[in-house]
Formats: sequence, structure tokens, C-alpha cells
Amino acid sequence: MEKIKVGDLVRVLIVGVDGFYTVDSIEDGVYSLSQPYSGMGTRGHYSSGGSYKHTLEVPLEKIKKA
Repeated sequence: MEKIKVGDLVRVLIVGVDGFYTVDSIEDGVYSLSQPYSGMGTRGHYSSGGSYKHTLEVPLEKIKKA
């Protein structure tokens, strides 16, 4: 398995959480992720821009590299 690092795109393995997230930081085994909110489509694609970001903090077991 390839190591996940800051800046990588990942998928979150939690029911109801969709799309790709960017790894913003990793601290003590907790991965901080973000995803732009505006322009989000139903298939997880998003346009550039937008000021609001959906953020999550999850352990490694809850994500996989895109």
C-alpha cells in the first residue's frame, strides 16, 4: 500500500461521505482533510473556486488513496 502524505487526494471510507478530499495535515495519526463545498456536483466532481471547505479529521483506516 502506498503511503498517504500531505497534498494527496483520498476517498473517505465512511457511509454518506462522498467525493475526493485533499490531505491538509497529519498529526499523531489523525489526517485532516478538506474538500471545496461550492460547485460540488452529485458525482463528487467540483469546480475550482469557492471559499467554504468541508473538513474532516479521520484515522488512516477511514481513508484510501485515490
